[in-house]
Formats: sequence, structure tokens, C-alpha cells
Amino acid sequence: MGDRRCAKQLIVLGLMLLPMQVFAQRFAADSRMYFDYGDESYVSSHELPAADSLAVFINTANALFSFVRSDRALSARGAFYAVRDIAVELRESPAGKVLATRNTRDTIFENEFAETTSKDVWNSRVVSVSLAGIRLPQSVEVHTEIRDGFLSRLADRASNEPVQLRAFSRNKTVTAKDTSYIGIGDPYLFDANISGCTYCARNYGKLTEFSRDLSGCVPLAFAVKETIDSVVITLTEDNDHLHTPGFQPKKIATTTIAARDFISGQTLVVAGADSVISFATISRTDSTASFAIAPFHFAGSRLEMGDYHFDIKAYSNADNRTTRYDFELVWHDMPLSLENARDAVAPMQFILSDEEFAKLSSGSNTEQMRKLFEYWSSQDPTPGTAFNERMAEFYRRADYAYFNFARNSRQLDGAMTDRGKVYILFGPPTNIRRSFLVGEQPLEIWTYSNNVKKTFKFISQGGNEFKLAEVKPM
Repeated sequence: MGDRRCAKQLIVLGLMLLPMQVFAQRFAADSRMYFDYGDESYVSSHELPAADSLAVFINTANALFSFVRSDRALSARGAFYAVRDIAVELRESPAGKVLATRNTRDTIFENEFAETTSKDVWNSRVVSVSLAGIRLPQSVEVHTEIRDGFLSRLADRASNEPVQLRAFSRNKTVTAKDTSYIGIGDPYLFDANISGCTYCARNYGKLTEFSRDLSGCVPLAFAVKETIDSVVITLTEDNDHLHTPGFQPKKIATTTIAARDFISGQTLVVAGADSVISFATISRTDSTASFAIAPFHFAGSRLEMGDYHFDIKAYSNADNRTTRYDFELVWHDMPLSLENARDAVAPMQFILSDEEFAKLSSGSNTEQMRKLFEYWSSQDPTPGTAFNERMAEFYRRADYAYFNFARNSRQLDGAMTDRGKVYILFGPPTNIRRSFLVGEQPLEIWTYSNNVKKTFKFISQGGNEFKLAEVKPM
């Protein structure tokens, strides 16, 4: 128990010793590249406010496709290329009748071979599907298939997204007591506020990063000679990331965008799509409809992971129209060891007393994860934000240890080995010296010439298992 209490004191120092940039540079090529940190394709649909088309946003990782070397005619665009086929169908729900289709093909170019197999290099595409001739409103399913053009096979599983198409009647007026003259488009979330052209750093569908501000806009359309006085947006948390039983939805914040703050006479278009999607505001005129953009901003540094939605209400005189937009706040590069209690709780024995660890490791998976996050919340160096840097660093190290110090390929138990324990507590060593002398057991000596000021000697027990044999101060 005394050793664990000492380790608990050391971890506060050890977890912050090395900047993450050094960590990434020194240990970039490791076994984690072979494991899945999340989906490799994202698809989401946005209906435009005039209900004349549906924009399907598609983002794919290069690892999904087969790349070949470019010939002389294509080499100027990139040394390697792949072909991506995209097919989108709008289907009646639940009948399944196909209402509209759109097929497109594009080419992805990369200069480095490593990028052709990467799960971290993404390419976005926006496919517009016309709603002309489709009865509105109605529920549809957006079925999207992404194929590898060279192998003529699905690059990933097909996406089936339920969408509620909304109506927009250009010739209705307020006196008709029909609020369908107001068109509210699906909101867009950006990395920055709108200022002519705004860039969305990552196109992950209806997933966005937690612990960050939510800035974006709501595109609007309304009958000529009518006006929208204001737009009110309410942000609600529907469930936490653990889907805790009995969780009660709670309103987080409400913001009102007055008409004077609209970007009037403008609509939003996709200006470019590659690893990011860029949006531009452009003028749009129509004899039967007017257009505007309502920018919004929610402070989000305290927003935790979980399921959320916007309630969007547009007011015009005594009438209004409401729509809802669901999305999820996620930790995109969350360490894999945080996905379940089995992997997340085990390394905690290195920093907790026996009594503390026994309490933490009891109960259901959900109960253990809840207690785990509560513990790390008490250790958060930046309690004013939802992102916990110390917790993130601990589990990045745990991931590395699980994958790289495992005793064998069938049992990813590396975090529970001696090397794994030292790595989790103190991070990557300044230097590793390996010795393979004839007649002697192989050994590793880890040197920490930073604030740890120690060397650790590990002796091979056969295979990939090493036991800690000696610790020396420097």
C-alpha cells in the first residue's frame, strides 16, 4: 500500500513531465496503428431551408480505399490515387420505395504512401440530392453506399440515416394561419463564427468535439413580403456518454438571435471540400422567397460528452415554426482503454490505495466508469473545462502500454506488466538501451533524465515479457 501511495504522489508530477508533442514524435510508430479508434466514414444529411434539396455530407478515411501509383499524366496531382464511388438513395420510410438517387465518382490523390493507408487522413464530399417532385413533409431514409472504385466493393458498411423532410410553401402568408411559409434549414456547426467564409475543421456528421464552443448558423427562408423577427435556439442535453439509467434531460442554455443580427439576403453554400469543408455566404434572390442566415454561439468549454439537441424556433409576428436537430458531443481520439471498465479500471491500481481500488473496481460496468470519471474529475488540472488533460495523458499511456508491452499477441495485457506500469506512471523514457549478450538474458534499461531522475532495468523472461529488476536514482 505504501508503494501505491508513493506512486499516487508521483503521478501528479509524472503525467505532466513531457509535452504531448515530444510524446507523439518519439512514439509515433507503435502498435496502436493496427487498432480501430473509431469509424472510418461519416455520413449526415442537411435539408436546406427552401426544402428544394438535401445535402449529404460524406467523409472517408484513406484506409478504406485501394491506392495505385499515378501515371505520368496524373503525377502532378499526386503520386498515388484511389477512386471513390458514392451512391445516395432517398427511400420512403418505412415502405422503402426509392424516391430519388444520386451517383457520383471522384478521385483521391496523395503524395506520400503512408497517407494512402492512414485512418487519420480524411476526404470530404457533399452530394446534393434534389427534392423536386417529392411529397413534403415526410419521413425518408437516406441510404448511402461508398465503394472502392478499383475493387468494385463496399469500402465500408452502408449508411442508413432517418431524415424528416420538412415542407416549405413559398406562397403562404401569415394570415393563412399556416406557418409552413417559414423554412428552417438544418444548422451547421463551425470551428469559428461566420465571417464571409467559415471553415469546418472536421466533417464528422452529427458528431462534434466536446469541451469546446458551439458556433454555427441556421439558414432561413421565408415568403416574400414577410419577415422573421427572431430565432430562439435552446440547447438540451438528452443523455450522458455513459447512458446512465434514469438520466433526466436538462436544458443547458438558450440564445436569441434578433433579426438585426441576421445576415440578410444570403444563403450558405459549400465552397470547397477536402480534408475540411469550407462554407461561403452568397447572395440569393428569388421572386417568391427571401433568405437569411442566423449565426449563433454557445459557450461550450464545460460541455461533457453525450447526446444533445437544438430546439430551433423562428418567430414571425404571432406565428412561429419549430424544428429539432440532434447531435452528439464526443471525444474523437478518446483512448481505447477508456471504452470499458475492464481496461480502464485495471491500471488505476498503480495510483490508488488497496481500499480505494477495491471501491472503484466494484459494481457494474456503468457504475465503475461513473466512479472512474468522478475520481479523475477530482484530479483535473483545469476544472473549468470538461476536457481533463491529466486523465487523457494517463490513458494515452495506458493504450500504448496495453498494445506494445503485451506478453503475447493474443492477450493485450501490456498495461499490467512491469514496463507498462513504469510507462504509465512516468511516461516515455528519455532513452532506452537494449542489451542482447550471448549467454545472458536480454535486458532493457530505461533512463529518465528529466524530473524523474531514475533508471529502470528490465530483464527478459522470454518473449515480450520483461520483469523490473532494478531501480536506480541518477
